[in-house]
Amino acid sequence: MGRTDLQFRLTTLIGLVACVAVNLWLFRVGWIWGLVGLNVTKHVGVAWLCQVLGINRPANSPDSAAFIPPPHSSRTGSP
Repeated sequence: MGRTDLQFRLTTLIGLVACVAVNLWLFRVGWIWGLVGLNVTKHVGVAWLCQVLGINRPANSPDSAAFIPPPHSSRTGSP
């Protein structure tokens, strides 16, 4: 079973730092704004993770690393 590599690029790291900074600022403005910002950041993070992992990627795409094992027989007796 293939394992995908999660790599943090510089732009991803800058985006993460920006999200944390905006969330801290929003919590200083007000706790409701902080919760709204935290919720938006969570949704953006999950969307990024799904994109990196290839969720909903078509099966015939060249980047698809899906591995389907061959079927095995269900016989339990000796041959």
